[in-house]
Amino acid sequence: MRRLKEFEIDGRKVVVKELTVGEIRAWLASKTDAGDLVDGALFEEIALSDLVFLSDLPADVIDGMTPSDIDRVIAEAREVNARFFAMRERVVTLGREILAAQKTP
Repeated sequence: MRRLKEFEIDGRKVVVKELTVGEIRAWLASKTDAGDLVDGALFEEIALSDLVFLSDLPADVIDGMTPSDIDRVIAEAREVNARFFAMRERVVTLGREILAAQKTP
């Protein structure tokens, strides 16, 4: 059964969900576009665009949130998606290793 976690931020109900295997595949397929610098670099452990997959928050609502509010969403999402976050870290590490190997003569 899928795990869901509901909480409030500034009076708005937010739901984070455990991703299904199919949703994780869709997330990975969406990573062909690097996004902008803020999307990819504001938080070390996740891109802002990943939150659309992990929660019921649309991108325009995420854009209106403060980083401290987003920290809370990330923490709650991590709690119900430990395997996703571990896999994401492995993918990032693999990508870095591939890039490093390509730069080595």
